Amino acid sequence: MKKLWGFFLVFISIICAFNVTTTVKADGDYQIEKYHAQADIQKNGDIELTQRINYQFDGDFHGVYYNQNIQGIKGATDPQVFIKNGSKETPLVQSDSGQENTFKVTRTKDSMGLKVYHSASTENLTFIYKYRLLGAVTNYQDTAELNWKMIGGGWDKTLHNVILTVNLPQGDVSKLQAWTHGPSEGYTDVNRKQGQVKMTLDKLPAHQVVETHMIFPTSVTADNLNVVNKKRKSQVLAQEKQLVLDANAQRERKKMIYRVIMAFGAIVVLLIYLVRFYQFRKYPGNKHVIPTPLHHYFDEPDFLPSFTKVVLDKTDRADSLSLTADLLVEVGQRRMKIDKVKRSYEITALVPPTNPFFKYLIEEIGDGQKVSLKQIKLSTKGSGKKARRLGKKFEKWSKVAAKGREKYLDLDNLNIVKDFQLAAISTSIIVFLMWIVSIIFAKNILISGALMLVSVAIFWIIYIVAKHKVTPYTDEGEDEVNKIRAFKRMLKDIDDIKMAEVGDLILWEQLLPYAVVFGVSDKVIKALKVNFSAEQLDNSLVIPYYIGAHSFINSSSSGFQSSFTSAISSGNGSSSSVSGGSGGFSGGSSGGFGGGSGGGAF
Repeated sequence: MKKLWGFFLVFISIICAFNVTTTVKADGDYQIEKYHAQADIQKNGDIELTQRINYQFDGDFHGVYYNQNIQGIKGATDPQVFIKNGSKETPLVQSDSGQENTFKVTRTKDSMGLKVYHSASTENLTFIYKYRLLGAVTNYQDTAELNWKMIGGGWDKTLHNVILTVNLPQGDVSKLQAWTHGPSEGYTDVNRKQGQVKMTLDKLPAHQVVETHMIFPTSVTADNLNVVNKKRKSQVLAQEKQLVLDANAQRERKKMIYRVIMAFGAIVVLLIYLVRFYQFRKYPGNKHVIPTPLHHYFDEPDFLPSFTKVVLDKTDRADSLSLTADLLVEVGQRRMKIDKVKRSYEITALVPPTNPFFKYLIEEIGDGQKVSLKQIKLSTKGSGKKARRLGKKFEKWSKVAAKGREKYLDLDNLNIVKDFQLAAISTSIIVFLMWIVSIIFAKNILISGALMLVSVAIFWIIYIVAKHKVTPYTDEGEDEVNKIRAFKRMLKDIDDIKMAEVGDLILWEQLLPYAVVFGVSDKVIKALKVNFSAEQLDNSLVIPYYIGAHSFINSSSSGFQSSFTSAISSGNGSSSSVSGGSGGFSGGSSGGFGGGSGGGAF
């Protein structure tokens, strides 16, 4: 039994050790900066292949791997592997040990796998593979053919700066023809004088292939034993002609689709502004007298803070901050009071509320006399009936608070400005979508991006000019807004004003709610502390609500106001060469070998 347990423990230990050693993974990311491959065709039809793959490592890695697909050819010789770091080139030793600076070769009938063991940590290294592909060229009666996916679909990363060079064993090959199948952005240079075909591509997305298909006289590979006794050239030419025609047709369709989309977008933008300018010329808006701007104005507005903000902001409803300010007006007029109860506040009605929303809070959420912020917050929890009802009540109040705005706001003029704003927004979106289309269709991103920015700038300049030319206020509205702006400016410049000379504390109690709605209450409170004594401030029935670490306004801006905010949400390329000469890549595939080749890092 002890021997059995001992065997079991040894077995488990071996399994654990195996898992530890075989599941080591990289800790980081990498990018392939360069992929250069040179294929030297031999007289006997073999290829001497040299691949230089430059990795930029970001993090810790244990090595790299590469798989060469050999299905369809006679095989591959034992490889040589080198690592280049800067100018230093180090040869590695073939071994199955997995030790540092060794490489392992694994062979199957259809592939040769290389696993290179070399630790890397945030650095740039070039891995060089050299080996011979056997029987890669086939000699037919009328031509020799190389049909080879030089880059297979086994790469999980994008390859950058791709340069693939195929050299024939001799120059002056006048009947050399070559086609490349891959992304349309690539380019093939056929140099018959040098007997060379060079393929270049800025980047090749993961799992895509680059395939070369070449024909040349059989005399170039005269020693080739891989011979097929039949004619092949006309078949190759017909096949490639069709692939190129298909590729060029696809490019033309792509160009046509791009042009149609761009033209449609431009026409829509043009029509939007033609309609807008025509309507503006037909009805340029009402003219109103604009008074001389006042600098400071010391009398409070004739409206509640909520309506004052509606007029100033040119909106059609009041917001939750305005509701807070209106409540403080009620407190200042001794119609309501606020008491601190532990960590919350209670709002008590001293007289029956006339504001329908405050009436709802006191009588429906509260006990008929008072309501706490805690009760209000609880009523906004979830999406129940109470929360929806509160949201609807607030929505109704916000619209009622803006009632009568047409006396001061020229709604027709506002609609004109709004139409120009909508035109700017919609055309900006259209132009942005056109830019996205340009990126998808691989057009110049910088030029199209610059055109987009210029267009958007023009759209918004038109809106700003229209906004400046069309006054949003009636004659009476211009007078009132002139005073409101001067009053707001006075509150913002309060540091330079002697408050006691403007009025006593009772007056400032009435002005403070407007400071709240204008967002300058902190400045006014600070000035109150400077201009009035602590005793005077403490004797006020209203000022203490604003002053102190636990003041109502400081804590309720996030408490009281947010309760209503949540309540509202509750309710509410170039053409390919047909002749087999220099030109762009074509699509499709001629069925070359090597399709499963690829690699990565571990």
